Amino acid sequence: MEAGEFTPGMKLPSIKDLTGRYGVAYMTANGALKQLVAEGRVVVSSRGHFVAEVQPTDAPTLDARLEAIEAEVRELRSRVASLESGQ
Repeated sequence: MEAGEFTPGMKLPSIKDLTGRYGVAYMTANGALKQLVAEGRVVVSSRGHFVAEVQPTDAPTLDARLEAIEAEVRELRSRVASLESGQ
């Protein structure tokens, strides 16, 4: 969707069509759609899956999430080193 192939409001192909188009298993296509719904990038209606009109902006980026994880790991390493040295 970020590449512009699917635009906001556009109906997405069925899972069956996605499997043929991208050469993936049904479970893979279904899982991808579920993930996009969870991220707010796709909405589901009785008529199918549609690209969300407004992309989420408050969700942290992958880089921001990785930086936060790295900071937590550094903090944990520091605590472990402190405990191991008896301080």
